[in-house]
Amino acid sequence: MLKLQKQVSKGIMFIRLSGDLNISSFNKLSDEINYLLYNQGIHYYVFNFKEIDKIDQNIFLKLQNKLVEIFLSCGKVVMCGLNEITKKQIGSTKDSLFYVNKEKEAFNYICL
Repeated sequence: MLKLQKQVSKGIMFIRLSGDLNISSFNKLSDEINYLLYNQGIHYYVFNFKEIDKIDQNIFLKLQNKLVEIFLSCGKVVMCGLNEITKKQIGSTKDSLFYVNKEKEAFNYICL
């Protein structure tokens, strides 16, 4: 089961994930991102994966697609708590996707 904890700080949506991230639980995350992005107009996100117990390997394509949706809305994403292998599976962009070790480092990459 995936649990989401959301917090807005300085115009950036922090989403802390805990539990298992699989195809069915990703749909919950995707619905939440859609609501925040399209209904609330939030374009800056920090996803914290530190409390994730298990990530399904089939989830990376869906995650990449969701990231593209955010980027196409002129958004930026910071990801926290991922190992090097997972970072490579997700990929990188020059100006829209950043990886950090601690959430507070996100403010160095997303300036409003």
